[in-house]
Amino acid sequence: MIEQFINDPNLSRYVTSFKRGEILFHEGDDSQNLYVLLEGKLDVLKGQQVINTIAEPGVVFGEMSFLLGARRTASVRAEEDGRAVSIPREQINRFLEDHPELGHQMTRLLARRLDATSHVLFGLKEFADMLPDAVVLTDVNGKVVAFNRAATDLYGRQWRQVGQRPLEGLFEEAEQVREFACAAAAGQSSQEKIVTIKHPLLGRRFVSLSVSGLYDSQQRFKGLLMVGRDITSAHRLKQRLNRMRSWLIAASVALALCAAALVFYPYLASEVGGSNQLQDKLRHQLISDRLLLTSLLAGPVAEGQIERSHEVLTRFFKMPQAKDVPYTGLVILGPNKRVVEAFAPQDDSVAQSVGASYGHLPFSRNSPADHAVLTYFQQDRRQGGSRPVTALAFPLSDHGKQLGWLLVKIDPQRLQKQFGVDREALTDMDLAAPSP
Repeated sequence: MIEQFINDPNLSRYVTSFKRGEILFHEGDDSQNLYVLLEGKLDVLKGQQVINTIAEPGVVFGEMSFLLGARRTASVRAEEDGRAVSIPREQINRFLEDHPELGHQMTRLLARRLDATSHVLFGLKEFADMLPDAVVLTDVNGKVVAFNRAATDLYGRQWRQVGQRPLEGLFEEAEQVREFACAAAAGQSSQEKIVTIKHPLLGRRFVSLSVSGLYDSQQRFKGLLMVGRDITSAHRLKQRLNRMRSWLIAASVALALCAAALVFYPYLASEVGGSNQLQDKLRHQLISDRLLLTSLLAGPVAEGQIERSHEVLTRFFKMPQAKDVPYTGLVILGPNKRVVEAFAPQDDSVAQSVGASYGHLPFSRNSPADHAVLTYFQQDRRQGGSRPVTALAFPLSDHGKQLGWLLVKIDPQRLQKQFGVDREALTDMDLAAPSP
C-alpha cells in the first residue's frame, strides 16, 4: 500500500534519505519526529544491542516519543541505504490535511501494533499470574504499576487498592521497606529481607522480600522489581525453636553453675575474700598517699614555688610506702591542664614534659568518687615506640580554690597482677578524702 505514495511529489518535502550506518536518532534524544519507512532496512538498538529490525515499507517508527512528547527510548541505525518520511511533531496536523490517505494508513498500522502489544502484555500478565511468588513492579517514583495474582493473595489487596499508589502502603514497616527500595535504586546488591504486613483477613504475616532496581540501557533507574513470599509458618516455627533452644541453654547453664558452685564454693570463697582484702588494701593506700601529696603540694603550688613542688615529688618516691603500689610518676597540672612540674624515678625525660597539655583527655569524674582515671599513650624513649599509661587524676586545691590536678601514674599491668584491679575497677573505686 505504501508504494503509491513513494513517488508522490507532494510528499518530497517530508522525505529524508539515509546511508548505511547512519543514526537517525539516538536513545535519550529530545527529537520527536514521526517516521514511516519507504525503503531500506533499519536496526533498533537499546545501548549496543539490536532488539528489532525495521525492513517492511510502510512501517511507522519513533511513535513513542512523538505521541508522549518524551525522549527517545531506543536508537535507530540504518542497516541499508534507504528513505523514510519524517514528520515533525508540530507539523502533524498539516501533514494529515495534505495526505489524508497516508495518514489513515499510518493510523491503521499503529492500531495493529497496539493490538499486538496488548496481546504481548496480556501474555506477560498471564505468565506473571502463574508465578508462585508475589511480583510487584513500581515506576521511578515508587508507585505500583504491576501486581500479579500471587501478590493479590499475599497482601490481601486488589489492583484498584494499590495501583498507582506508593509501594510502602503494602507494609507495616514502611520506613524499613523505603530503605530497601532506596538501596536498590542506588544499585546496591539486594539481599532477602524479612518484613511484616497486615493482611486484611489473616492478620500479621511475615514476608521474605527481595528488591532489585530496574535500569535502561543507559543505566538510568526506571523502577523496582519486588518479589515476596509468605514465610509466616516457617518464621513462627523458627521463633518457637529459638525460644526452646534458649530455654534449654539457660537451664543447662544454670544446672552447670549450680554444680560448679557446690564443688568450688570453698575455693572461690577464699579467693574472693583474698581479692577483696587486696583491693581494700590498695584503696586505703591510695587515699593515704593522695592526702599526703595534696597536703604537701597545696602551699607550694598556690605560691608558685616550683622547686618546693619538685622536692615533694622526689621525696615521695623515697618513702617506703610508695613502693607498695606500682607508681611510675607524678605530674602537677595547672588549671589549664598544662604540666607545671613532673617527676618519674625511672624516666629522666619526664621533666621535659613541662608545658605539655592534657586538655585533650576527658577529666570526667564518677560519683561518689571525685577522681578521674586517664588512659593515654606516651612515647617510650628507652625501648622506642609508645606504651599505654594509666593515671589517677585528683583535684588539687587550697582553701577551696582550684589549683589544678595531681596525676598519679600507675603501671596497669602490675596493678592487675598485684591487686587484681583493672581500669574499670579503679574508676569505680571511692578514693574521696574522708571529711574532717
